Amino acid sequence: MIEEPRSWRLEQNGNAVFAASCGEFACYAENTGQPDASHRHPAWELVLSWDGPLRATDEHGKVITAPGVLIPPGTLNTTRQPSGFTSLWIDPYCLALPGRARILPLDLVQVRRLLAATTGDFDSARLRHTVHQVLDGSTQFIDPRLRQALDMLDDGTGIAELADRVGLSPRRLRQLAARDLGGTLPKLRRWHRLREAGLLLPFYPAAEVAARTGFADQAHLIRTMSAFTGRTPSSTPIA
Repeated sequence: MIEEPRSWRLEQNGNAVFAASCGEFACYAENTGQPDASHRHPAWELVLSWDGPLRATDEHGKVITAPGVLIPPGTLNTTRQPSGFTSLWIDPYCLALPGRARILPLDLVQVRRLLAATTGDFDSARLRHTVHQVLDGSTQFIDPRLRQALDMLDDGTGIAELADRVGLSPRRLRQLAARDLGGTLPKLRRWHRLREAGLLLPFYPAAEVAARTGFADQAHLIRTMSAFTGRTPSSTPIA
């Protein structure tokens, strides 16, 4: 988990890209609109258009056209933005909403308030307050033993050992993760590693970033990025 705010902003040939991470949040923004490939993310994802409606399509082909959307964890989707956009990811155990199995449209007022909260200092407390207020959400209740496992998730401990440390069988720990997180602990761990990698990729070779952030190799990093975000390091406008 990245506890202190970290971010970068780069501009090149009229293109601008911003990335930040802190606490349960990660953010990516760019001033061009590019379609994402189909992907499935282990966290909640807010996609906020800067100008005009965006299009989000779920795995059943249903199209949602709105100024912004909230995509639940584990939902297969593609998005297409008309111009600049901001994506804000929220760890799955930090937000509870009804109807989490479908993509939810956001109106212009909601989008403007959320965009305002992501500008300036990337403050997790301000973001948390705004997200819960705008979305009428709350903190997800999770089993205390799963919470203990989450606290140790990023230290590289294997799932079997995590289960033993919190007094559960590996099978029961997997069941609690599926129930309370909508996914698996290994996927959430890979997401946390990808967040770290995203803060390094503009400044170091992808192979070095993969080694520094716990991926098996550069190909593993790129596959994970594509699966979770529909993008690759070379698809950003400043690559």
